[in-house]
Amino acid sequence: MIKKNVNVIAARLKKGFTQTMLREKLKEEFSIGMSPNKIVAIEKGDFSNLKHNEMAAIGKILDASVEELFFND
Repeated sequence: MIKKNVNVIAARLKKGFTQTMLREKLKEEFSIGMSPNKIVAIEKGDFSNLKHNEMAAIGKILDASVEELFFND
């Protein structure tokens, strides 16, 4: 069973970002295009298709480590 990734959600909300704002920052700052569905999937806990560089970019944007966001229960 996939568990909701509250760490990504909490970090995004703490920064005051919407999902759209996060996607735009990924594109602007890291040239990473990500669909709205992929952001939703990440926040639902499905990051099996997420590459390490994408995890790292999300971490930098949200001021959190990859471990904090994706591997910390």
